[in-house]
Amino acid sequence: MCTTSAASQSTPAAVRAGTSDGPLPDWHLRGEWFDVCSCALPCPCTFAQAPTHGDCLFTLVWQVHEGHFGDVSLDGLGVVALGEFAGNMWVGDPEATMKVMLYIDAKGDRAQRDALEQIFAGHVGGWPGQFGSLISELREVRHAPVHFDAAEDLSYWRARVDDKVSVGATALTGPTADPSRRVQLVNAPGSEVGPGQIATWGVVESDRAEGFDFSHEYRGGSSKHFPFDWRP
Repeated sequence: MCTTSAASQSTPAAVRAGTSDGPLPDWHLRGEWFDVCSCALPCPCTFAQAPTHGDCLFTLVWQVHEGHFGDVSLDGLGVVALGEFAGNMWVGDPEATMKVMLYIDAKGDRAQRDALEQIFAGHVGGWPGQFGSLISELREVRHAPVHFDAAEDLSYWRARVDDKVSVGATALTGPTADPSRRVQLVNAPGSEVGPGQIATWGVVESDRAEGFDFSHEYRGGSSKHFPFDWRP
């Protein structure tokens, strides 16, 4: 949700900091991500601006289509984060803070769950290591099955975690939009999955998220979908 010179315009100082010492393990994840959040549509974060209300309550969903951590396969597993942040994470704001908890997919075995936690807690570099440097408090990690569904044409995306999380969105459209095409942003200044990906905008239609300090209603608010492709 993050480099100096021209690149520094789209990456906070906190995110430029590395999180690991010594050689990093060989890992790779490719998949898709979406959020639902309390910001008004379109979410200012994607434009590298402060959240609508100065702070943001969010649910983030990652679905891994292909991935490995060393020789551990991570194909088909998911991660969900619930949390909140304040300030503008994109400009090196010293007051910017992020607090999160994670649901790691219980469909994976112990080695797979441990690998996902290492990656998404920001311990092994790559974009998650940069993004993870913004986390001021990782409150809890739980294991539960993550169920993900998204239309091939991105007309909708959604996810569920047991009876605790049920979030999703439908693609944004309007009276002057071609309904067969998606509303998208190229070269996003504040891409939460890293540079070079295309954001597809959606409108929140389901927003239940329990397990942090809130179950906040933001139906009708902002959602966006990004693909991701990460290495250390």
